[in-house]
Parts: sequence; C-alpha cells; structure tokens
Amino acid sequence: MRLLLVGILFGSLLMLPELIQQRNQLLHESAVLSQQRATAREGDSENSEVTDNQSGSVLVSGSHSPLTEKMVQQAVGRRSESESGYISIWNWQGLENVTASARGLDSLHHFANSYLVGFQPFATKELWIPLYTLAIRKEYQYDHLQYAGLADIWQTSRQAYYQKRGDCEDHAILLADWLINLGVDARVALGTHKGEGHAWVVAIVNNTEYLLEATSKRRQSSWQAMPLAALAEGYEVEFQFNRNYFWAKTTSASTRSYRGNHWIKKSQFVRS
Repeated sequence: MRLLLVGILFGSLLMLPELIQQRNQLLHESAVLSQQRATAREGDSENSEVTDNQSGSVLVSGSHSPLTEKMVQQAVGRRSESESGYISIWNWQGLENVTASARGLDSLHHFANSYLVGFQPFATKELWIPLYTLAIRKEYQYDHLQYAGLADIWQTSRQAYYQKRGDCEDHAILLADWLINLGVDARVALGTHKGEGHAWVVAIVNNTEYLLEATSKRRQSSWQAMPLAALAEGYEVEFQFNRNYFWAKTTSASTRSYRGNHWIKKSQFVRS
C-alpha cells in the first residue's frame, strides 16, 4: 500500500506541471474570449442594422460577356417560390458550372461570393477563435424549419453572426469570411458529407490544407487540433468559393485536395 501511495504521489507530481499549464491555457482562453466579446458587444447595435451590398456581376473565364445579378434574378423569377429556394449552379454561353447563386434573407438570389461581405465580429490574432466563437454562439437549424419549408436560404457573414440560428452554409460563410480577414486563404466548399448536401470550410495555412467543420460544436482551442483535409473522410467536394473566385472540379473522381490541376477557376465576382 505504501508503495502504491508513493507511486500515486510521484505520478501526481509528474502531472502537476501539465495541469498547471492546462489551467493557465484555459484562463488565457477565457480572458481572450471575454475581451473579444466585450469588444463585439460595443458594435453589436450598429453592425446588426447594416445592410451589406451584395450586388455585382461575374466575369466568366472564356467569355467576354459578364453574367449579371439582374440576369440571374430574372431567370429565378420565372421559377416557383419553392424552386427558387434551392442553390443554383449556372452555365453561361456554353460554359458549364461557372458560378452559383442562392436565395438570401431578402428573398432575392445573389452570387455565392457576395455572401462573404468582408465582415469580422472582432479583431483577433488567434486563428482558433472564429471556430470557437461559432461553436458557442450560433445554433444549427435546417433552413426548411426556419424559413417556412424553403430548402436553402443563405445568410451573409454579417447576418450569420447576428442571426441566432443557421445551417451549414451560414456557419461556413461566416467562418471563411472571418479567416480571410485574418489573412488566411479560406474558402467555402460545396458538396456532400456522407451523401447529404453540405458546406464546410477549407483553410490553407503554411501550404497545408485544413478541413474545418464550421457546424461543429466542439470548442477547439488550438489550431493544431484542426483536421487535415487529406485525412477527412466522408466529404465529397464539387465547388469552392471565396470573396472573389469560384472554382469547379474538372473530374468526377473523389478528391481530398483543394488545389491542383483537377480544379479550375471558373469565374471572378466583381462587387458593384
């Protein structure tokens, strides 16, 4: 028994520095988040009322004529309300899959890129904070439950922060836009996860691709805890976009790589 007690005591002494380090890390994280929340609250009242400019046109690679938002909205206007509630992938002048549009909270279709409005809730140097903040602030809810049966309604990054609920693309749009503000090459990926339509974020840091599940409610407090895209299972990506560009995959084969010859930059979004 004495030997056992000595062993336990020795083990506790070995663990003590690690426990202190973990405690200090948690205190640091708590202090950082408290400070950031206070900063965010100061601008909440004015920022939540801002109406972002989403209008613009798309310059399609291989075409000399732009695809305009007005053209998209006119085409969508000929559909039923339920049909217009889905994301649309557009062909233009014989070119396939040049961009995407989706219906916003204003009931109009806007280009996918336009939902990344350059918004960040507050400044931070810690790359893990945007995902952590999403985990504790925004609830996941399917669009058809929130918007009277409509299948797919998108929120801008600003709206996604102030709206309490949202689905996968709302989470992904806010996360990607925030990371872009931090200097990260971040993109919203569109495809399926385990056979279901889904949106997530790919972030390229130090030439390494990370797959960030924006809807995750695990409070990751370290960038090193983020999964490598090459190891993420069940994700089948078809398209990706950031504030400026829209990419489409050139092959039907599955891939876990978000760069390379199997991707083509289809178009550039130009905000009006």
